[in-house]
Amino acid sequence: VKESLKLRQIMQTILTLGNALNQGTARGSAVGFRLDSLLKLSDTRARNNKMTLMHYLCKLLAEKLPELLDFDKDLIHLEAASKIQLKLLAEEMQAINKGLEKVEQELAASVNDGAISVGFRK
Repeated sequence: VKESLKLRQIMQTILTLGNALNQGTARGSAVGFRLDSLLKLSDTRARNNKMTLMHYLCKLLAEKLPELLDFDKDLIHLEAASKIQLKLLAEEMQAINKGLEKVEQELAASVNDGAISVGFRK
């Protein structure tokens, strides 16, 4: 997600739209936005109540930046990543860290073990 240039350009376009809508207010010169603000794209309607900001964004992208419309191809791993349960991942990391600590303890203890026998060298 972070490496998708197309998604980055779309987000920049959304920021530009938001700044244009909020021009003249404290929010009119934002340098970023929270991801939950994306939900407002579908809720923010034009004065005639026929078009949302999401509709306008899609129309703008289709007309001016059509090369960005296939941004989903940059996100092929997103679905698989969304299925990873963070709790299980944290548990696995904890188990790996415990195993690493044991290896470090064994390594430290092996310093005092002495020379390796000739039979083990071959």
